[in-house]
Amino acid sequence: ELRDAIVHFIILSPPSSFQHYISPTGCPSLSSVDRAVPHCVALLLHLACISCHESDSDAESESDDPNATSVDSYLSHLSTVASVWSEDVFVSRSGVLHQQFVTEFLLCPLRQNLISQGDFQRGMTSDGTSLASTLVQGVTLRLDISLSQPIRMDGMRIAEAMASLLGQHLRFDELHPAIEETMDGKEEETKVDQEKKPRKGRNRAIRRTRQVMIDPDAEYFTDESDSSSSHNGSSMNSSWGEEDSLEAYSLDDDEEDLRRVALPRTLQDCFAYLVAPDSDNLACDKQQAALMELARLVETKPFDLIDMTSTLVRVILHLEDKFGLSMFADKKWECLLAFGIHAPLDTCVQLVEEMKGGVSLGTRVEALSIIAATAERLSVSPNLAQSSQTKNITPASAGTTSTRLKIALGLREGNDREVGGDVVTTSQAQAPVSKTRRWRQPRADPKTTTNNFGPIAAHMIYSLFALMASTKENASIWGGSTGERFLSEFIKTLSIMVDCASAYPSHAVSALATDLFELAWSFHDANSVEVRRSVLLAMATCMQMMPMDVLASNCRMWLPFLKESSMRDSDEECRKLSTIMMGSFADMSRHQFIE
Repeated sequence: ELRDAIVHFIILSPPSSFQHYISPTGCPSLSSVDRAVPHCVALLLHLACISCHESDSDAESESDDPNATSVDSYLSHLSTVASVWSEDVFVSRSGVLHQQFVTEFLLCPLRQNLISQGDFQRGMTSDGTSLASTLVQGVTLRLDISLSQPIRMDGMRIAEAMASLLGQHLRFDELHPAIEETMDGKEEETKVDQEKKPRKGRNRAIRRTRQVMIDPDAEYFTDESDSSSSHNGSSMNSSWGEEDSLEAYSLDDDEEDLRRVALPRTLQDCFAYLVAPDSDNLACDKQQAALMELARLVETKPFDLIDMTSTLVRVILHLEDKFGLSMFADKKWECLLAFGIHAPLDTCVQLVEEMKGGVSLGTRVEALSIIAATAERLSVSPNLAQSSQTKNITPASAGTTSTRLKIALGLREGNDREVGGDVVTTSQAQAPVSKTRRWRQPRADPKTTTNNFGPIAAHMIYSLFALMASTKENASIWGGSTGERFLSEFIKTLSIMVDCASAYPSHAVSALATDLFELAWSFHDANSVEVRRSVLLAMATCMQMMPMDVLASNCRMWLPFLKESSMRDSDEECRKLSTIMMGSFADMSRHQFIE
């Protein structure tokens, strides 16, 4: 029991007050004092196991091989530490120095030959797993390229020690870079010396021959001319000989070595970069690196995505451009949208909570824009979303995110209209197409797209309903001109979300449309033109999805309003929209009567 306590409290739960030491490679590493502690514990534990079982064997004199029992006890302690060292949670969440501390404890018996090769491969756990198999699992986890360099080097050191114990040769270049460079340098020096020696001998022989064979009547050449001509000839020969051996430089250099700060590898690294204090000299570079890499990291769906979503969404939403970074607004939007696509529910909940606080109108509108853009991206395929240039949806155009509905209702400003599911200009739609091109054009195969927004539409939409219900008495949110602007954007966002969920086969869609219709109708007599536009837009969106009996039961209430609005509303767009809604309702009633 004392030995188990030593293993658990000294090795597996060491003190966190390690001495700060940076290795020559620039990575954090244990100091020589901290490295000596696990080595001493491993040696003392081995001696304790041997002495304890020798005393027991002398007292009882029944065991034929007392060393076997001591080895089993020692192997059980090593297996306990090795199983923890090989767990995925320990590799990904424990500190670098803590992992190096446990690694030094496991390296001692492997390097000092405290266990034999047979004991190393013998099964010790309840399921028959040997110490070698457990360590191989831990080495495999640590050799992942996405981990930091100290963690990967721990796995390499254990692997080399295991290979040495098993009588095999294994060597990692990353662990021994300096030795290889010096060896290569010595080999090159010896080759150069060997090449230079015979050349000097030939030059001496040539010079002696030239001194003996001088003709006084022949043309005289000086030593300078001879040396220059020989130099030119040798340089030409060397240039022609070396030209074939030259290798072209790679043009795909990402200039990683020239960065002032390393690129973040995890979401926690991005969080540390984003919250760096202004007093940090590298705060600007850290913020830029985090914004550049965060969207890509979120797309990989790391294991801590759900845990870090709420924290990072809150930080990015309130992030300010203190350093005047280029593309700051676009990168901020991409990061928030990436969280919305890959963790939509957690992102929506956090954005709703941020809108409840004392934030500005711009922050609330930006949060609504993220929710609306998330619904649009999840309702279509990723390829279609990329081809439609998602960068067009920016915070600057957040107030016009209802363009998709306006096109469907014929209210698109300008000469744009929808033809075959694509938005084209009038000149493109009316452009003559030759019969030859029309008949030779192959038919496109129909493609089905999964609506990923449909299953979570009710949760996200009703979270916005809950926001309005809990803050309806808050004048700072809904009062005054800012409140009217926020209300119009709020209803527009709900309209887009219901429209995105309309293609999903579920009975909840009609319920969502009915609730939004009733909410929009409660603001039909608002004084603000923007609010009236958003109300009519929401009613037009929900009308196509509501059951006919629900529409017919309430038509006496809102049909007179549409007639009045189509003739006397001060806004031209409201008048057009009211007229279109009346015609649409008449067509729906006619079809219902025919059926």
